[in-house]
Amino acid sequence: MGEAQESAGKSAGDSDGWKTISEGQGKARMPSKDPSPKLWTLRFKQHKTTILLYVDQTQSFSSIKADLLDAFKGRGLKELNGQKIPTNPEDIIFGIPVDKNDIGKGWVGIEIPAHEVEDDTGSKKKIGGKKSVLNATPAGSGLKDGGMLAFKFKKEDAMMDEDGLDMNDNDWDVIMPSYEDEVGSQSQA
Repeated sequence: MGEAQESAGKSAGDSDGWKTISEGQGKARMPSKDPSPKLWTLRFKQHKTTILLYVDQTQSFSSIKADLLDAFKGRGLKELNGQKIPTNPEDIIFGIPVDKNDIGKGWVGIEIPAHEVEDDTGSKKKIGGKKSVLNATPAGSGLKDGGMLAFKFKKEDAMMDEDGLDMNDNDWDVIMPSYEDEVGSQSQA
């Protein structure tokens, strides 16, 4: 089996923060990140597809979206699960599990829309929105190393609110494998 190996010789792209790997007969480029305590592995899920990315826990979600698009480009993908892969990172929407211990409860968008809340003193303050710390980084949003995020692509004809979120789309196309699926596929082989 073709285990991924780093190319022996340095290519022109190695100095730009990317490294070339060989996998079987093909080659791909991937971000070069050295291990550190701040580096996390996050799982990005859509339909039956899972993509693992190494991210810094304080890296912005905008930057992570660009890394995800780079992963698609590195594999030469133009579409995923019948959907055209966008060219703009802002056309990717992330979601987190409603209950990380029971994925079957569904997913909710990671970006919290801006709204006002009243505190104990009766004064109102604005929380959420694009610039909220909860929307900015994996650590700020409560994710942990090995955490899962669903992702989907914005629809061209979608109605957007002031934060650029689709007002009518709460559906996340994530299919989690089950024990029965695994046992059933082995008995049919």
